Amino acid sequence: MALDVEKELKIYWYCGIIVMLIFGLWYFISPESILTVFNWPFWDPAISRAVGGIYLAWLIVVILLYKDLDNWDKIESWVLFGNLIQIFGIIGAIINMIAYNISISTLLVGLIINIFFAVLGFHIWIQKRK
Repeated sequence: MALDVEKELKIYWYCGIIVMLIFGLWYFISPESILTVFNWPFWDPAISRAVGGIYLAWLIVVILLYKDLDNWDKIESWVLFGNLIQIFGIIGAIINMIAYNISISTLLVGLIINIFFAVLGFHIWIQKRK
């Protein structure tokens, strides 16, 4: 069965919008609760809110670019940007597990999300560049 890269791109885009909305609002509005839920040992409300603001800004750009999904030249850089963020997120999680002895269970949700978006994003990017 051949995969339809256009459908994959829409799934990637919709899932990205949902994740950025949930985590962006959560980090921005209530960083205390998200860090408690994920058992994160370090807490800085200013940095957490800044991360939430970055996710919300990224969300706005992604929503504005939705109308250009059929124009790969306009969205290619943003897909690559998203892929690189996922890769750096995975590398950061591995560094945190090794250097700061943070348990895998604390990082599991983030790792799953980052791996999902990295694999799907790079698959789309490679297919569209052919």
